[in-house]
Amino acid sequence: MTRTPRLLAACALAALVLTGCGDGTVRTGAAATVGDDRITTSRLDDVITAGLADPGAQQGVGADRAAFARSVLGRLIQHEVLAAAAKAQGVSITGADKDQARAAIAAQLGGEDQLVSQATKSGFSTDELNRAIADSALRDALGDRLTAAIDIPETALRAAYAQGLAEFDRVHSAHILVPSKALAQSLLSQAKADPTRFAALAAKYSTDTGSKDSGGDLGFQGRGALEKPFETAIFGAKPGSFVIAQTRYGFHVIRVIERRTTSFAEATTQLRRSLLGQQRQDAVNKLLLDTGKKLGVHVNPRFGTWDAATETVLARVECPDSAFSSPSPRAVSADAAAPAPTASPACP
Repeated sequence: MTRTPRLLAACALAALVLTGCGDGTVRTGAAATVGDDRITTSRLDDVITAGLADPGAQQGVGADRAAFARSVLGRLIQHEVLAAAAKAQGVSITGADKDQARAAIAAQLGGEDQLVSQATKSGFSTDELNRAIADSALRDALGDRLTAAIDIPETALRAAYAQGLAEFDRVHSAHILVPSKALAQSLLSQAKADPTRFAALAAKYSTDTGSKDSGGDLGFQGRGALEKPFETAIFGAKPGSFVIAQTRYGFHVIRVIERRTTSFAEATTQLRRSLLGQQRQDAVNKLLLDTGKKLGVHVNPRFGTWDAATETVLARVECPDSAFSSPSPRAVSADAAAPAPTASPACP
């Protein structure tokens, strides 16, 4: 019951080639054109500069600025094609959709801090990270629209819900692990008397070195992730309460902080997305491929070659059979007739 994040890697399209749509030109000052829209070199430079502003990004991306520029340009092109496809389908997203997508991606990467850290090291500025998350949410919305007519029996949905219950019913807790019941009882009394002292008590007494320095915080956990006596205790207690559980590791003074339960009705959209995973991906990929072909995607040869099969900008020397090579950039004045398009080989 997981969703593969599309944040740090391009989603592959079916191996269908974009051929020369429109006049095949890249206008002056453009790194690429998508239909009538330009991705200017100044915009590309701004995104690159912002992405490499953090020292961690410079180390993570490496010294190959040209390769990084191709990666960024590819993402900008993907964004333009996706936006055009969504507009044509009448699909849009809300702030809540973006928040949900961010939470899902963060959960897969280990939390919000890990999401931001990994994105920064990969050369994503805050703005580009937000755009990438919004694009992920928009892809999901497109997938929902394109597969809405596919019927899934309720029995299959309920079976998937039961299988993924650990994801839909989770408890946030913190604990203090000690070797004796007497000490656990003493700490329980102190914590109940003054809950604000719990973190300090954990730091002082807990033998769990992995959590004591963070106040004993264990984050949200679903069923099956923790020792059974501990699990029974936290799922049986109300948020805000304190309980004791004994496991093979010792005695745990537990603070039950919060419980998040997603009902079957609330989980239905997520369940459909999971069960229709491949069909959704194929439908969205085909739509984006067709949209890109209709619009016409042209990359300034200075930066590389657009390859629709991987939805990326490649160095011209890589010369894949599926690459589309645009003519050199040329200015066309408003009152002058455009010269006839000329074909050029994908590689020198």
